[in-house]
Amino acid sequence: MKFFQPFIQLARESELDQPDAYFLHVVTFCPRSSFRANGYEPDSSQLSEGKYIVRVKLLQDPNLPDYAYITPVVHTLALGNIDFPGGEGIVEVTVIGDILATASSGTRDVDPPKTGGTSSTGTTGSDTPTKPIDSHSLNTFF
Repeated sequence: MKFFQPFIQLARESELDQPDAYFLHVVTFCPRSSFRANGYEPDSSQLSEGKYIVRVKLLQDPNLPDYAYITPVVHTLALGNIDFPGGEGIVEVTVIGDILATASSGTRDVDPPKTGGTSSTGTTGSDTPTKPIDSHSLNTFF
């Protein structure tokens, strides 16, 4: 399993004469139980090129139990209305935070801090509100 690689799902809500609203669900697997979500940073600096960047933050919390258990950390974000040029674009997610590279030289203090992985998805394939975000779809199996 690759740790600190974000798995993402993008949902879109469309309204007439408004830019589409987007919701992002990010799951990041961590190698220890002491990691938790620590917010996010949106970056629209590349929106004119059709890319919206989101940096999700992790924190290794000393107040949480620190077991060597694979633990998912979840971010569920309302990104709001995003006006992509031409109506479609890319959402790129990068994991940042309290993550250190594995020591390759035998000593950790020579290895630079490392961010997690990056994933991206196109808005064309984003889910509509009839997917699991919609409360009506939660009862379809009954």
